[in-house]
Amino acid sequence: MATTYKLKDICSKIGSGATPKGGKEAYLGGETTLIRSQNVLDFSFSNTGLAYINNEQATALDNVIVEKNDVLLNITGDSVARACMVPDDILPARVNQHVAIIRGNSSLVLNEYLLYYIQFIKSQLLSLSQGGATRNALTKGMIENIEIPLPSIREQKRIVSVLKSIQSKIEFNNHINHNLVA
Repeated sequence: MATTYKLKDICSKIGSGATPKGGKEAYLGGETTLIRSQNVLDFSFSNTGLAYINNEQATALDNVIVEKNDVLLNITGDSVARACMVPDDILPARVNQHVAIIRGNSSLVLNEYLLYYIQFIKSQLLSLSQGGATRNALTKGMIENIEIPLPSIREQKRIVSVLKSIQSKIEFNNHINHNLVA
């Protein structure tokens, strides 16, 4: 039996970042990746168009340091509600204001379980985001108040294992279909 919690009660981090002043012309290069909404796809991460910022810019965004296994969620625009896990090979990283970091409290929830649940409720997130005046947006408060059924860690591991297997088969079939079309 799963108990229902709000994300704010089971996460150690929910937050988005900022773009360095000056927009994309301000990406001065450096060793820290700046993750933008174009990088966050459903269940996958795209390195296309990754931005890099220097140490001074990264320090200004220290409140949005991305850690291994964080869930990334697009919170504005046409790509709102797309979510994936951060890949290890782009760390160290920060996020801009269009991407939220969701980091579960590891004693309560697996980040992979969070990702699958967020993808499961994507249509709900899309509906929720349409309340913005000018563009689709999810606020920190909206994300914090998402309710999630939370079984034991052991049961979460079992659920994630099954879903990963299905996801792997979907990706394999998509690869075959792409090769057949090409």
